[in-house]
Amino acid sequence: MEAPFVDTSSPAYDADIHSAHRVARERSWYARAPFGLLFLRYDDVNWLLRDRRFRELGADALAGAGIREGPLWEWFGQILSNKEGAEHTRLRGLVSKAFTPRRVEILRPVMRGTALEFLDRFSADGACEFVSAFAAPYPVRVIGALLGVPPEDFARFHGWSRDLSFAFGSRIAEERPRIEAALGNLCDYVDGLLAARRRAPRDDLVSALLAVEEAGDRLSPDELRAMVTVLIFGGQDTTQCQLACAAATFAAHPDAWKRLAESPALAAGAAEEVLRYEPAGSGSPRLALEDLEHKGLSIPAGTVALPSGPAANRDPEVYADPDRFDIERVHPQPMLTFGGGVHYCLGASLARAELQEALPLLARRMPALATDGAASWRRGALIRGPEELPLRFEPTARS
Repeated sequence: MEAPFVDTSSPAYDADIHSAHRVARERSWYARAPFGLLFLRYDDVNWLLRDRRFRELGADALAGAGIREGPLWEWFGQILSNKEGAEHTRLRGLVSKAFTPRRVEILRPVMRGTALEFLDRFSADGACEFVSAFAAPYPVRVIGALLGVPPEDFARFHGWSRDLSFAFGSRIAEERPRIEAALGNLCDYVDGLLAARRRAPRDDLVSALLAVEEAGDRLSPDELRAMVTVLIFGGQDTTQCQLACAAATFAAHPDAWKRLAESPALAAGAAEEVLRYEPAGSGSPRLALEDLEHKGLSIPAGTVALPSGPAANRDPEVYADPDRFDIERVHPQPMLTFGGGVHYCLGASLARAELQEALPLLARRMPALATDGAASWRRGALIRGPEELPLRFEPTARS
């Protein structure tokens, strides 16, 4: 049987990716797409994530947009997610010595305090535009605390990160001036931050990255700049989109929202189910390094394949009744929102913690949650989610 075609560049796909995945997945474990192959089932997505005969698409995505030089090209070649083999292992090992689960756990009181501070600003109003009121500023504050960034710089960070997100969408060439301007500003800022921490170290991640050492090996200045810029960008944009996805999902499932408000101990399960049911990340494309075969399909070298986390997370062979949102669901296998294999998302523990701390507080302070008009979603990008999400709820008093 010929594999189905899924037009991932169409507005219809963006409007309901889950229906498109479900229809195609019922016919085949993969689909053909404008960019190459779209993997749809859990086991095959997991295989693609872990098979070392593929590498991250990386800067080849820029080449497809006609960009083969310049600051954006150089940055793509420097960031950890686009490194492979021994170089990736070395960098990840060094960074993991500084960016530890314990460092994330220490931030949980900051997360709770930040969430309550923002809720105090609008919970008595009974309505808000959720992205600007909470989803955008909350992760900016958290990543700022992690890196030791002054609060007065948060607004600039958010603007640069938003512009840089276009580098991971379908309009790279058109938005290149905007992307590279943001990247230049961010790199200049990070250089200043690194210089300040070299002079006067603090108890923050930037200082820890400067100090980390393994058998005499350290991160180079270019590696440090690339790592901190990625942490600033990734720690804001993806979490903002995931929080907005969570709020939109709960607005459509009021019983689950009420249940979470009544039982905040369900926070970890609620966060995990949101990440499965409506992930902000679509997956990171892979490039075949050699001719190979999988389940009878010949995959020539140079083929681009997307391991679709959203499709795998709703595979009925793994998740019973996968289109049902259930915050008390027992997950039989790890959902694939954060990828897998050697490129498993370095910030997964931070993103989980931010959701776990924010969601029960939001549920308690925004009862009877519902949408208050149409949401505006980011389309045509590897990171997706509402960019504007008007919500209404029963007003509550300040904490």
